[in-house]
Amino acid sequence: MKVTGISSPALNELQRAASPTGGTDGGFVSLLDKFVDGVNDRQVKAEDAVRDLAAGKIENIHDVMLAEAEADLSFKMLVQTRNKLVEAYKEVMRMQI
Repeated sequence: MKVTGISSPALNELQRAASPTGGTDGGFVSLLDKFVDGVNDRQVKAEDAVRDLAAGKIENIHDVMLAEAEADLSFKMLVQTRNKLVEAYKEVMRMQI
């Protein structure tokens, strides 16, 4: 049985930013900026889908629920990433010189 790894655009961006060259588009700060913008876009898309469903413009509730689930999952990932970054910062600050 062959098991393949999980591939996602976010994972690819993280791996590229972690490379020794650091990417050519501004590095880690721009990567985080892209993540925040992506989460915001998903939240806006989910809100628009709910609004359109309530207005009767969309009849397929499945697409609305998928947009909501995607927005929720991306927000949870962003929060966990923030938590890991804060914990890493605290760990560095606790290091003895």
